[in-house]
Amino acid sequence: MEVSKIHLSSAETELMQNADIILTKNRVLEKMKTLLEEVQEKQTTLVEKYSSINKSGIFNIPPKISKGENYLGLPYLILDYPRHSTHNSFFFIRTMFWWGNFFSCTLHLAKESKQQCEKNIVDSYTALKDYYIAIKDDEWVHHLQESDYRKIGSFEQDEFDAACKGLDFIKIAYKHPLSEWQTTPSVLFGKWKLFLSVCGLVS
Repeated sequence: MEVSKIHLSSAETELMQNADIILTKNRVLEKMKTLLEEVQEKQTTLVEKYSSINKSGIFNIPPKISKGENYLGLPYLILDYPRHSTHNSFFFIRTMFWWGNFFSCTLHLAKESKQQCEKNIVDSYTALKDYYIAIKDDEWVHHLQESDYRKIGSFEQDEFDAACKGLDFIKIAYKHPLSEWQTTPSVLFGKWKLFLSVCGLVS
């Protein structure tokens, strides 16, 4: 594009000259990574405690925190644990910080893992009423908008049953506000543990 065709508004020009904006953003992301590391530490401690979980094989791969700059145009951090993926089984729990939006914790099952856990999840309808379930067939959407997710409490039991069985995967997510970042490690660890519970892995 020719320079003559580029136009910067006064706000864009001012922002371009303000290094503090990016430096502040980098500090915030580093602090959010520290929060996710605290969640990760809680997770690994629990996994070490339950020998039954270790025998399942889904925790054979260690947790991973990854960083990106452009999920729908905004930065994010993701903690995946477990992150079990084979040709016939998929079991992930993803804890996410998404700039400007929310923290979330999402259970994502497909193939054999979905088949094994589906009944337990259906039977956990009451415990999951404040969570969201994916209702469209794109399993890589994380934004929790109404077009792709629906709050489980808005379903009747039989509708929730049908939603769990209707797609090739199950994705159930909990959303936590950014303004309550101080409670994030304990809240998101609690949601992560509940997902293990509804899958029958911990009591």
